[in-house]
Amino acid sequence: MVMYGEKHVDAITLKVGVYNNRPKIFINDGGRPDGIFIDVLKAIAEKEKFQLEYIVGDWQQLMSMLAKGEIDILPDMAFSQKRDSLYNFNNLSVISTWLEVYTTARTPVTSITNLQNKKVGVLKGSFQEDLLNNAIKDKFNLSFEVITFDDYAETANALKNNEVDVIVADRFFYFSDIFDKDIHATGVVFYPNELYFGFSKKIPSKLLTLFDNNLSKLKNEVNSEFYLSMHHWLDVHTHEHGVPLFLRWFITIISIFSILALAFIILLRNSVKLKTAELLASKHKAEESDRLKTVFLQNISHEIRTPMNGILGFIELLNNEDVIEKDKKIYMNIVTKSGYRLLNTINDVIEISKIESGQVNLFLSGVNIGEIMTDLYEFFKKQADEKKIKLIYNQTFSGATPLIETDRSLIEKVIVNVLRNAIKFTTEGSIEFSYYKENNNLIFYVKDTGCGIPTDRYDAIFERFVQSDLSITRKHEGSGLGLAIAKAYIELLGGKIWMESEMNKGSIFYFSIPYKPIQQEIQTEDKKEISLSTLNKRITLLIAEDDEFSFMYLENILKSEFITIIHTTNGQDTVDAMLSNPGISIILMDIKMPGMNGLVATEHIRHFNTNIPIIAQTAYAFAEDKLEIFESGCTDFIAKPIDRTELIRMILKYAWES
Repeated sequence: MVMYGEKHVDAITLKVGVYNNRPKIFINDGGRPDGIFIDVLKAIAEKEKFQLEYIVGDWQQLMSMLAKGEIDILPDMAFSQKRDSLYNFNNLSVISTWLEVYTTARTPVTSITNLQNKKVGVLKGSFQEDLLNNAIKDKFNLSFEVITFDDYAETANALKNNEVDVIVADRFFYFSDIFDKDIHATGVVFYPNELYFGFSKKIPSKLLTLFDNNLSKLKNEVNSEFYLSMHHWLDVHTHEHGVPLFLRWFITIISIFSILALAFIILLRNSVKLKTAELLASKHKAEESDRLKTVFLQNISHEIRTPMNGILGFIELLNNEDVIEKDKKIYMNIVTKSGYRLLNTINDVIEISKIESGQVNLFLSGVNIGEIMTDLYEFFKKQADEKKIKLIYNQTFSGATPLIETDRSLIEKVIVNVLRNAIKFTTEGSIEFSYYKENNNLIFYVKDTGCGIPTDRYDAIFERFVQSDLSITRKHEGSGLGLAIAKAYIELLGGKIWMESEMNKGSIFYFSIPYKPIQQEIQTEDKKEISLSTLNKRITLLIAEDDEFSFMYLENILKSEFITIIHTTNGQDTVDAMLSNPGISIILMDIKMPGMNGLVATEHIRHFNTNIPIIAQTAYAFAEDKLEIFESGCTDFIAKPIDRTELIRMILKYAWES
């Protein structure tokens, strides 16, 4: 082992593992550690006054030392579940990469399947060694021999000396001094991933957070050590693959769009600055506002450039004709997700600009609040489930579901923004939301077990251009405009918004709107009178429902001596049941079923029976979903979770008509 040191007086000492993988990390001709990761590490150490002690070895040795706590940091590490159990990782990656197959003229490779029966050289203990030996062999049903080497110089020499047929390395191998005219980059790329600093388990979490904060600042300053290092180390070879004209036009258009968006934000910022300058008596507040707007602009810049990087980078990869179909789907999914993230940011900027210019108008109508809450529960449940958070809609409103006069679009946007924030900042536990009547107002609340908000930020988080957390990290993406938009809309509706919070325990957001009921008492009386006991004729009811518990619930509600129930669990069985049982009176059709869904099944049934009432039961109750339901041939629909009285009312209605 070879050791080097860079000292600061009275500084924390961090032992850093160094191996040769140019240009990311290596020992230079002067015998000193160098490369992209070393440049970034030096910048952070300089800022935080760390003392760095470098320990040089091969990759396998250094990973073992990191696991034992003999070194503190090992740069250039890809994340995996196995490594996560041995080491700590910070949240924000340093650089993105992908794996590529490299060969010589004697062994042409145009596809991953060309690895069949080949000898493949890789770095010992590397991420690609495990990936090739397991996932790639199994996924593509290939047989090849993986041969490992202590460093990339040995790997490249083995390729040139015919000891291996090909080698697999990440994209940065192309920029190393080991890559030369005898080695060919095949363009066969796979498994895009992120590269991090790997930390010993003994390193405290606050140090990882410190690294994230510094990386965030370096990546959001165009003249930072990070970008200077990237330009310095990657401007080595002239790329062999040119970008097609249509892609260059696409990239140009996207870039212009991004510049215009940023220009608009900057103009908005200047406009606010002019208004603030008029308040000479509030000089300190104006200076603080300017600082916060600068941070906001940095966040918006990050929120535009990050998805743009994903879109442009993976579109360039898709241009490679040798990319396999499965990887194309993965790349397209990344492009799509990045596009939606960019669209959300642009939508937030447009919404706040409409609020700033007073262009938001109210459109009042009768709105069923219970229906909105149910719709949003179904909409956000999938997101909550993905994060393993329990989402609870507490249906405790006393009396009938309120039908009130308000603006449906604005109240939906408010609830969406508050719920979206709760899910974003909650990593475990639960989120509960509901509403209740208090005097002449409806009070809504969203309660989470998230990270909480500092007391001194309570008022600030509702202000435009302000966030509760002023740092930019991978964990919490977004423009930071959601609560400002929610506050503006609530005030337009004649209500107010407020909150309670405790750090590391969670927050409760409340907001109110005026309670203006429409024909509430008449609807309540009508529902009380409805019962299956009024049914005086025999009917056969076909229930198409794949969920066992949902069917048990429906069967219990519709239990009657006059009702015979037939049960199916998918669309095809439902069509077959109709063909073999012409006496069926009504169909209760679940929309989302395995195989043939409910809408397709309805279209098939309408080819031979145009009269039978078909009631769609669905969690999708937005306007466009309702239109699709009726276009398929359904007679009516009922929203989930199903209201017992409403279901009985529908069954009686169509039983009497049949």
